[in-house]
Amino acid sequence: MIEVIVSRAQHGIHEICISGHANAGAYGADIVCSAVSGISFGILNSVQPLTGLAPQVSVAQEGGGFLKWTLASAEAADILEKQQLLAESMVIALLSVAAQYGKYVKVNDQKWQGGV
Repeated sequence: MIEVIVSRAQHGIHEICISGHANAGAYGADIVCSAVSGISFGILNSVQPLTGLAPQVSVAQEGGGFLKWTLASAEAADILEKQQLLAESMVIALLSVAAQYGKYVKVNDQKWQGGV
């Protein structure tokens, strides 16, 4: 199972950690894993072009199954707002996958406990 843990602070999302494997299909043909990977890497690849901030990301070096995004700090409120919007978008998209494939994906987030 893929588990998404969203850590929040007063200002919004502090960190998003994604771990595990969906095991919903054969390696290379797992649509749940593909959806989670596509969402997370798509959003992360948008951070720098849209905010100017380099995303702070940790990934598993072998075997995959782990990604952690620690949101950067910035002094400009508009930059922080854009980064938060991207992070919230990632969480909402992952919640959509979990709603469809709850057997394979779980999202832990206090803000969206009841769903979107």
